Formats: sequence, C-alpha cells, structure tokens
Amino acid sequence: MPYDALVIGGGLAGCSTACQLAREGHDVLLAEQSTYPRQKLCGEFLSPEAQSSFRRLGMLGDIHAAGAERIDQACLTAPSGATTSHALPDAALGFSRYQLDQMLFQRACTAGVEGRSGTRVTDVRGSLQDGFVATVGGDTVAARLVLGAHGRRSRLDRSLERPFLSETTPYVAFKAHYAGPAVADLENTIELHSAPGAYCGLSPVEENRINVCWIGHADALNDAGGTPEEMLNTALRQNPALDELLTGLTRVSDRFKAVSQVPLMPKSRFVDDVCMIGDAAGMIAPLCGDGMAMALRTADLVSPLGSDFLNGQCPAQAFRTNYEAAWTDAFGQRMRLGRWIHAAAFRPGAAWTLVQSCRLLPPLARWMIRNTRGRQDVPVGTGTPQ
Repeated sequence: MPYDALVIGGGLAGCSTACQLAREGHDVLLAEQSTYPRQKLCGEFLSPEAQSSFRRLGMLGDIHAAGAERIDQACLTAPSGATTSHALPDAALGFSRYQLDQMLFQRACTAGVEGRSGTRVTDVRGSLQDGFVATVGGDTVAARLVLGAHGRRSRLDRSLERPFLSETTPYVAFKAHYAGPAVADLENTIELHSAPGAYCGLSPVEENRINVCWIGHADALNDAGGTPEEMLNTALRQNPALDELLTGLTRVSDRFKAVSQVPLMPKSRFVDDVCMIGDAAGMIAPLCGDGMAMALRTADLVSPLGSDFLNGQCPAQAFRTNYEAAWTDAFGQRMRLGRWIHAAAFRPGAAWTLVQSCRLLPPLARWMIRNTRGRQDVPVGTGTPQ
C-alpha cells in the first residue's frame, strides 16, 4: 500500500511533522536510522517558541513532568573573562534529547504514524507530480510526499547530490553531560563562553546535570592534541570564567558525542522535489541556541501545507513556493544574524566588543535575543493545543 507521506528522520522536525500529518488523517511512514533512546549532539535548550510547538502537540506537560529544568537567565563571556548577564524575555527549559526524541517518536506512533526505528532510507526517486519510490530498510516503498528530516548531513544527502556537500567547513562540535558542585552555580542559567578557536554553551538539564556543548575550528582540536577532552582543557579553559565552572564539574557521559564538518552554509529546501525540514533545510549557528525551536517550527510550517497538497487543495508548485516563502520569512533574518554572531565569537576582539556592548547597552542584548528567536504570536501547525 502506498503511503501519503514518507518522513526520513525521527528527530524533532521529522516526528512532529509525521504526528501532525497523521492527525489530519494521512497515512505516514516515519523512518529513523537509529534506535531509541539515543544521545544527540545538541544544546538541549527549549525556548518559548519550542515550548509552543510542544504545547500544540500535547507534550509540554509530559516534558515538565519528566524533569525539565527552568532557564530564565543568560550569561555571555569573552575569552578574557569579561561577562554580561541578562534575564531572558521568557523562561526556557533544559531537557535532554535522550528522553525527548523517544517521547516524541512515541507520540507520533500514538497518533497513527507507522514508525520504524533502526531503519535507513538509502534511495529516493520520483517527483511531487508522479509520486516517489524509496528504499526503506530494504523494502521498496511508494509515497506521494517525501520529507527529509535527516539532520545536518547524511548519506542520503550524498545520494541526492546536494550542492552544500561540495563546500568544506572547518568546524567540529562536541557534547557531554556533567555533574558536580558547580551545577548549583548554573541554576536557571544558560552560559555561553567564547575562547580562542571555539565557543561553549552550558545549561542545566534533568537529573541535576549540566549539558556542555561546544563548536570550534578543527585546527584548534588538532593543536590541542586531537581529542575533545584535550580541546576542552587546552583551548576552552583559557576563558577564566569557563575554567572556574569546569573545575566544579565532572563528566558523567560515557563519551563525547562528536560531529565534524558542521554545515552552517545555506541549503536548499527542495532537492528533486524532496522537501527538506529541520537541520536538513538549514542549520543556525549553535551560539544562537535555538536550533530545536527551528526544527519544530519547520514542522509547524510544512505540515498544513503538506496536508493541503495531499488533499488536492494545493498543486505541487504552489506547495513548493509556499513552503519556501514561509521558511524564508520565519528564518531568513535570524540565520543571517546567527552567522554574524557566530563569526564574532571566534574573534577575541570582536567577542570582547560584543560582550561589553551588551553589558553597557542592555537593549542591544534584548534585541539580539529576540531576533534570533521566533515570534510567539504566529498561529501555525495542525496540532491540537493542550
């Protein structure tokens, strides 16, 4: 039996989209190459925008009940240790992807999605006009709509010959959870620390742990000795504020999650009529801390448009045009600002100027926070508010 939609990738964007389409009565197959629960490299920061998406999915209460930590303060430091702190416009939450992705996958299956974890999609052929055929875990599957939610980069991108793969990027990223006395110093706070060749974010998650996540130049990794532990201790701890915090923390994760060739360059939203969502459509600089909200927001944008297409109420070209316009309107400005802030964080002088400017001009800090976040007043999605 052909499916209405095949969603490739069971992260935030993929599970949310699959769930919303299923709630509208569509037959949806959701394929995720990993099994749950699983750790993912992520800042694990749920902004108010992200919480709005989970509220529409009926999951926000479950996330609170599972131990999500409230975050209402932000602290930014330069490599010299210069510091500026500000209240967030609205409270955020810290919650691990280890729990969150599994909860969202289960919610999608409860909504009627056929979820297949541990299943890789290796080939997609077809078009919105004629339908698609894909190889899903060795099975041949037909679908009228295919949505790529497979993350930053994958083997499927190579199969689709996406142009961004020809561009090299010098960035590597790592993440691990920590515990210790310094957890108390980070209560209700997300901290962002710039250092030579890298920047690092720390924020609380459930079970009294701290998520430590950073991105840096591959050269800084190699100069430090080639391991994430050495990079953290050699490059990042040159920032005295970060060094003081890490002195009171001990890694509790078995190992670091790692990603190389982090792709921050622009990407296309459609490849051979496969519709890209989440990080597959474009990844914001991690320093902006709102990649999770963007993934969920793309799901909220594409789901009603995809449902209209499947119901015959929107032709293929209009679906493409409308999604592209909605994506650009929602993310274009914050992606540009994110790239600028990201570049500044890697330059000690620029990072110091940014921190001092935010300290002396709090309205500037509030402007940057709001303009790397989405608007809360825009009704989107087909989820039922709860």
